[in-house]
Amino acid sequence: MVGHQEQKMGWPACCCLCWCTILVCTVIYVPIFLFASYSDVSVTVDDASLGRLSLAASGNGTAFLAYNLSLTVAVRNGNVAIRAWRTAPLDAELRFRGRPFATVRLAGADDGEPGHRIRALRTVVYRVAAAAERAPVELGSDRVAEFARERVAGEFQLGLIVAGEFKYQAHRGRHSIRVSCPLKLSLSTSTAPAAFARVKCTEACEDDD
Repeated sequence: MVGHQEQKMGWPACCCLCWCTILVCTVIYVPIFLFASYSDVSVTVDDASLGRLSLAASGNGTAFLAYNLSLTVAVRNGNVAIRAWRTAPLDAELRFRGRPFATVRLAGADDGEPGHRIRALRTVVYRVAAAAERAPVELGSDRVAEFARERVAGEFQLGLIVAGEFKYQAHRGRHSIRVSCPLKLSLSTSTAPAAFARVKCTEACEDDD
């Protein structure tokens, strides 16, 4: 009669097998999880300075704004493993009570331009200045009166709409963004710069003022 001896796996071998299984699952599934979904880039206004904002109204409802301001806009890719590419110009539109009076280009669509690619967990900062002596804007009597009130108060409430288009690594298609950034700006001078609190932009609605 031939005897049969059952051999049991020792604790070290069992522990090693468990860790190997965990490691294999991690190597396989973590990259899938990281690349399976993504979030759009986020936009903040890190700094803004208003050197001039004055209004000349006409009798036909069209007003003219003279302005001088600078903006620092940051675009962050918060994805852990996915790069983002800018595939269209990145534009910013300035508004007073929902009425646009200026458009500035933060960045073009040229793939060779610095900042067109944003690596994972990185931020690209765009700095622009805009000025005009006589920019037409349709305000109406109510908005003209509101402009006068804000001028007396010493603080203007402006809207900034940032729009662009991005492509994300390992994902097909291009994705547009359009965000709204409410700005509260006081007039600044070289000797007395006005304080500014960083603004987080949110998805824009059609009626954003």
